[in-house]
Amino acid sequence: MTDTPEIDDQTAAYVIDIRGHFEDLRLVTAQLAGLLVLAAAGANGAAPDHPLLATAEQLLHHAVDGIRHVRVTVRARQHHHCLLAAIAAVRHALDAAHTHLGRQGAHVDLDPILTPLRAGYAHLQRASDELPGFDMIAFDRGCCARSESSVSRSIDRGVAR
Repeated sequence: MTDTPEIDDQTAAYVIDIRGHFEDLRLVTAQLAGLLVLAAAGANGAAPDHPLLATAEQLLHHAVDGIRHVRVTVRARQHHHCLLAAIAAVRHALDAAHTHLGRQGAHVDLDPILTPLRAGYAHLQRASDELPGFDMIAFDRGCCARSESSVSRSIDRGVAR
């Protein structure tokens, strides 16, 4: 986080305005990562026409539009810069996915997709460190959101550690 912990009213408005777009961008990285897991596992459905890619493209477009049109304060400049860098990296990863996924015959090289995806995620992580309210882990959408009793049963079975 930057040296100035206080958030002025205009920066608070920026945080409110950009939070949903940050979430969209974070979700794009998660969807693309999930598709790479499918591809690495050899799933035939991990192809350029996979619905996850179409959804990721739509989310990225929505995020780009919102992030580029928000009013950026001095306090939010570094955060915004990180988001723009994340957009560029994730855009590169999506373009590579369209090119590399679903190639017939040979083993698919995932590095051209994974490398910019990791860079995009790193930029998002840096952005989350710049201002409050930008968590990288959405606990309400993950396994942690399961009821406590189901988590306990999973732990008892040795599934969740």
